[in-house]
Amino acid sequence: MKDGFDTLRAMVKAPPGSGGVITDDSILLIYPPDRELEFREYLLDKFVPQLEAEAVPFRLLDLSGFLFTGLDAETIEDLQEDEFDDYKWMKQGLAKRVEKSLVGHLAELAEGLPGGAVIVYATVALHPLIRFAEVLRALRDLDSRIVVAFPGEERGGKLHFMNQPDGGNYLAVKITL
Repeated sequence: MKDGFDTLRAMVKAPPGSGGVITDDSILLIYPPDRELEFREYLLDKFVPQLEAEAVPFRLLDLSGFLFTGLDAETIEDLQEDEFDDYKWMKQGLAKRVEKSLVGHLAELAEGLPGGAVIVYATVALHPLIRFAEVLRALRDLDSRIVVAFPGEERGGKLHFMNQPDGGNYLAVKITL
């Protein structure tokens, strides 16, 4: 895990757009889902203090409570009413609203952080509602890097988030931990 985080540290220290490969400056940290606690421990206890000591501009976004803080009361009330009519439609509506809210929140965090990084973790909290490829696609024009924790794996060139196929066409740099 240390080698992957060392690679990440070097990447977030470099200005966005400084690589030779065309990407959208976002980064996926891919690790096995059963190592979620180990990932968070390393991120928060070792990696973040290193960034702080080196004065690397960054922000953390913990998604564990995002469903409760990212939507307003009116939206939640609308979704509750929709649940009784058509559950599948309600889930799709919730997914779109959460995705839109997350894009807005990430853009806001990145706005005051030119050349820095926004590190998103506890992404499993939004599974299976959103696909992070769609979120990253909406944020390609930012002057900051978005780093997304991706508990899953790459099999046969395709990503699997929480062992479920993730049809996203990621232009992100992939770091396997």
